[in-house]
Amino acid sequence: GRLTQGMRVLDAGCGGGRNLHYLLQAGYDVHAVDAEPAAIEAVQRLAARLAPSLPSDNFRVAPVEAMTFPDDHADAVLSIAVLHFARDDAQFEAMLRGMWRTVRPGGILAARVDSAGYR
Repeated sequence: GRLTQGMRVLDAGCGGGRNLHYLLQAGYDVHAVDAEPAAIEAVQRLAARLAPSLPSDNFRVAPVEAMTFPDDHADAVLSIAVLHFARDDAQFEAMLRGMWRTVRPGGILAARVDSAGYR
């Protein structure tokens, strides 16, 4: 219930888009980033099928710590099983800063981390 229609939602580290199906079908303004070009290509194909009005530029190839979306870009930033892939503490912190930078004031940052996977 915290995500409502009309919100801009950014999936930071989207992979192939498995967490985006509902948001795309429900008409959210979905944006996503992943460092892997193949992942973004898959998300662009998914969005073209489920939400064809979304521009393909909403889906970008970039590491989470260097996203090209502007500051305060999203009402909600989702990071589902991404942060534990950080190489070290410095990258972990950079990824987190990148996510916080893109959340508008009063927005939501929702992150799920596999703490057993992060060292």
